[in-house]
Amino acid sequence: MRENLTIREATTDDIPEILRQRRSMYLDMDYEDSPALAEMLSTCEPYLKHALADRSFRSWLAIVGQKAVGGGAVLISPWPSHPYDLECRRATILNVYVYSEFRRQGIARQLMQTMIAWCRKENFASVFLHASKDGRTLYEALGFEPTNEMKLKLRVI
Repeated sequence: MRENLTIREATTDDIPEILRQRRSMYLDMDYEDSPALAEMLSTCEPYLKHALADRSFRSWLAIVGQKAVGGGAVLISPWPSHPYDLECRRATILNVYVYSEFRRQGIARQLMQTMIAWCRKENFASVFLHASKDGRTLYEALGFEPTNEMKLKLRVI
């Protein structure tokens, strides 16, 4: 673990950094730096402004010195209740990212622990995420289990 690391909640002033990390995350997952990626960023910016303001998107940044070196977010979505979860909402962790020069130092783990602790404090029954191949080992070590979720692509951009 890095000693000079702090984790802080992001604000709307941090949107450019959140978008930089989101772009880098997709590039690391072998998406091309294409017009579609640029369009994703431009459509995501107004969403983030709204969702950070209404608190349906909570984001945290990992800071070393004055530099953001990683981040992650929890998306809170309206969701029908279940017999095992009577809250009509769902927490999904997304955008977990650490810049390559800061990896393997426990930063992603600290970000995840921060977000999981927040979800517990907010009384969510479960938290979901979609795991990249690089993140799967960490997520399993933190107790995440595969689910039966599936996806059908309805259009290709």
